[in-house]
Amino acid sequence: MKAKKYKHLSFEDRCIIQEFLNNNYNFTKIGNRIHKDRTTISDEVRKHRFLRTTSNCNNQPCCFESKPPYVCNGCSKFNSCHKIRYSYSHDVAYNEYKKTLIKSRSHLKITKEEIASINDVVSPLMIHKHHSVNHVFISHSNVLPFSKSTFYKYIDLGILNVRNIDLQRKVKFRINKEYNTSENREKANPRIKIGRFYSDFKDYLEYNPNASIVEMDTVIGTKGGKGGKCFLTLLFRKYNFMLIYLLPYKQSKYVTQIFNFLKETLGINEFRRLFEVILTDNGTEFSDPESIEIDFNTGKKICSLFYCDPSCSWQKGSIEKNHEYIRYILPKGTSFASLTQEDCYLIASHINSTPRLSLNNFSPYEEAHNFIGQSNIDKFHIKKINNDDIDLSIRLLKK
Repeated sequence: MKAKKYKHLSFEDRCIIQEFLNNNYNFTKIGNRIHKDRTTISDEVRKHRFLRTTSNCNNQPCCFESKPPYVCNGCSKFNSCHKIRYSYSHDVAYNEYKKTLIKSRSHLKITKEEIASINDVVSPLMIHKHHSVNHVFISHSNVLPFSKSTFYKYIDLGILNVRNIDLQRKVKFRINKEYNTSENREKANPRIKIGRFYSDFKDYLEYNPNASIVEMDTVIGTKGGKGGKCFLTLLFRKYNFMLIYLLPYKQSKYVTQIFNFLKETLGINEFRRLFEVILTDNGTEFSDPESIEIDFNTGKKICSLFYCDPSCSWQKGSIEKNHEYIRYILPKGTSFASLTQEDCYLIASHINSTPRLSLNNFSPYEEAHNFIGQSNIDKFHIKKINNDDIDLSIRLLKK
């Protein structure tokens, strides 16, 4: 197994460390699980352990204080022991790590003389001649003893004469990122992923190999301004059968509305059968997994949602590949502002009626028909289109 390229422990790594400590695994086994050296695990535990005090503590040190595992997580006497006890928690460790990281990066590692030298040589070129960052790094690397990302940081901090408005492309890119100017962008809580990592997804499939897997993603139109509309796409992996729903904005509350609609339309039993497992990426629009997994009437869990690893879109490659059909009809940069849900049903019908070589020249509609059922397909508003009538171009939506 290849070691991870990055050095820092992730939130998922710390979750695994706590779980393994609770089950009395040694540092070697923990290190093998997350592909780190045992000394890294030892340093992590000792650095981020914390003291658990009680009113009846006798102030006697525990034997684990000075020897592995250095914490009492897996001790059978943990709740009844009156000695000084140390514990390891992934929450505490991750918060301390983030604070240390921010603090370590908050100090400037540049002198006043270096700032003056950069301003004298580089700033006139960028301000008056509009040289790019890459250009000045190639021409004057001798006066830029740091990385390009650090150079951008110093510009943001305002310690150089160069400003963001002087950069060739940075201001333009920032404007494009303004997806919705009327509502604040959501922030995902990393704790929602506990028990929903991609490794948990693989464990689930190991015990449930015939589970119905639905991959979930979003497709956006134009960015910025009023181009907030986007598609929520749901793909039955085994059959390449795709559902498309129109969202006013790429936010979790609108994703929840779609799933509430599906539960109500299909009925809880059919929803549980069809959407047994849902696999998606780490977008903030999917930051409320419980609203998807839970029956809103009884509060019981009726499906399981899992997240792909960061920057690993290939883990849900079927839906990524299937988005190509949407882009045939709506190329990148096309606004979704004028589209309706009826248009989404029409697009999905033509895409699902297209024969696929991967399905032995059958269409997703034909392959999924027996599993999904005609009545449910009707509730999805998907229709079978004759081969000669299938249109995967922009002309499909011209009225």
